[in-house]
Amino acid sequence: MRYWPALDGLRGLAVLAVMLFHAQVSQVRGGFLGVDIFFVLSGFLITSQLLRELHCAGQIRWSRFFMRRVVRLQPALLVLLLAYTLGWAAGWVPGPGTVVARDVGTVLLAMAHWARALDWHPPDYLGHAWSLGIEEQFYFLWALLLATMGGYAARRWRVLLLAGAGALASMLWMLWLHAAGAGPVRLYNGLDTRAMALLCGCALASWLHARQPRLLEQAQFQASASQHSRAVACTGFAAVGLLLLGMGSLEWRHALMFPWGYMAVAAIAALLIWSLVVAPASRCAAWLAWPPLVAVGKISYGLYLWHYPLFRVAEAQAPKTGMPVAYAMALAACLTVLAAWASFVWVERPLRARLTARYLRAA
Repeated sequence: MRYWPALDGLRGLAVLAVMLFHAQVSQVRGGFLGVDIFFVLSGFLITSQLLRELHCAGQIRWSRFFMRRVVRLQPALLVLLLAYTLGWAAGWVPGPGTVVARDVGTVLLAMAHWARALDWHPPDYLGHAWSLGIEEQFYFLWALLLATMGGYAARRWRVLLLAGAGALASMLWMLWLHAAGAGPVRLYNGLDTRAMALLCGCALASWLHARQPRLLEQAQFQASASQHSRAVACTGFAAVGLLLLGMGSLEWRHALMFPWGYMAVAAIAALLIWSLVVAPASRCAAWLAWPPLVAVGKISYGLYLWHYPLFRVAEAQAPKTGMPVAYAMALAACLTVLAAWASFVWVERPLRARLTARYLRAA
């Protein structure tokens, strides 16, 4: 499938926002929106791959797809969990061994989001794994649904209608739970309430696949008219501006976020991705394709995996060592970059190359 550097730049922007949010930088109190951007991106890319496979092969091999995702995501996660266990043995992670084992098991089973949403002994130092659980369970269910639909899913607009209806249902379900008195932790962490962001990305991919499939296939596609490109770029800049404004001002617990706020963020993120795909040579795409930002996006998975437990360890150990918390967090950020780079070079990239070679041989 086609590669868009600007989408990696968007990943970089999203993960930096999340890291600054978890570092408790007051100017980025809305950095949690980076997770919503990741959700929309994941829905878009996964659905694009599934529909492309359906179009080329006439079917979706669900087991092969799911194993690819497991091999792509789990090894780097296993390395983190091993380091987490060693950190507990060294005394950097508090709690008895039974709690550590329970937290590791919860993350491996992709249940951290439900553990948080329903208060089933949620992981502490691995609390950020809730978003990974949502994505993995969504991959499982969405790919299974499309594989079951088979040729029916290949018909024009069918997947778009399905994804759009699902996103609307998820938003209305969140609204109903909010009106019924559900707490913000339940609404924020549940797959049922957060699926709308992923489904917005799915709807965008299915719309482009039905309406403009060449955008997803032709690496050398150019915008057909400069005026069109300028209009799309303006739309992209407006979306970026709104997201940055939200990252600097929104509160994740605010009551207005649950009736419609998260859906609005997902729609804005989908609009931004659309602008980057439709006009890859626009100024907005060029800004997000800035090489340092793209480089951050390429290691964004490792950055997300490692930053939260390292930040928590730094925050807890700083008073014991007499180091200012700000210095300890800066050191943790440097270690996060180093760990993410090592994960990308020695774990993620080799596995990705091996999977690609195997796929080409099968094709």
